[in-house]
Amino acid sequence: MQFAQRWIAPAAVLVACGLPAAPAAQADPGDTVAALGGGSGLVLGRSTKCSLTTIGYDAAGRLVGFTAGHCAEAGTPVRGEQFPDAGVVGVVRDSDAELDYAVIEFDPSVVTPLRTVNGGTIAGMASAPPAWSVVCQNGRTSGTGCGVVWASSPVGFMEQACSSYGDSGAPVTAGDQLVGMVSAPLFTDTRALRFSCTDPGNPIHSPVIAVAFDTVRFAVDAGKGVGSGFRPI
Repeated sequence: MQFAQRWIAPAAVLVACGLPAAPAAQADPGDTVAALGGGSGLVLGRSTKCSLTTIGYDAAGRLVGFTAGHCAEAGTPVRGEQFPDAGVVGVVRDSDAELDYAVIEFDPSVVTPLRTVNGGTIAGMASAPPAWSVVCQNGRTSGTGCGVVWASSPVGFMEQACSSYGDSGAPVTAGDQLVGMVSAPLFTDTRALRFSCTDPGNPIHSPVIAVAFDTVRFAVDAGKGVGSGFRPI
């Protein structure tokens, strides 16, 4: 099993922050349709595990979603982690290393889009949250959890919710509004020391760097390709 690792946060987010440079889907062996929403687990390529940020439709009516850019390159096939019998359910159409986002086009014949996953609901989008506010995230590894925002900018922000390997791409929300997507912890794990979160009940772990979803959305809109004009379901 391989988890995508991006334990170096996007430089643009760090600089901008003033820092140093529906019901939860349950696996069913007989499922041939994948029910996916923000927080669902994805398998990209042969074995990379990451989290789906959100799912919805673009201006052209395509069913699309997002995850972290370091999880896969353009052209990578995508599967739903809990729905192996559904096979390939989408493909990465664009991947941006600088802002760390990827756009996935899903096959609507084998994907049921969800607004709520594991108790986390995405009903809209909002700008990056201010410092000292509280946000929540919903990752395929760590589940749902909340934490304070330590620093913020229009590009991205740093927050304290529990996040670990496989949570890359997880949605960060303020209420039911999508405000960002998980990129990386501020401090990189080493062989001797683990800084990323191991237990949601333990607040002592590395803060998380999140890319503001508005920044991602504006970049995709500027490209006028798959995902342009995106709205969550």
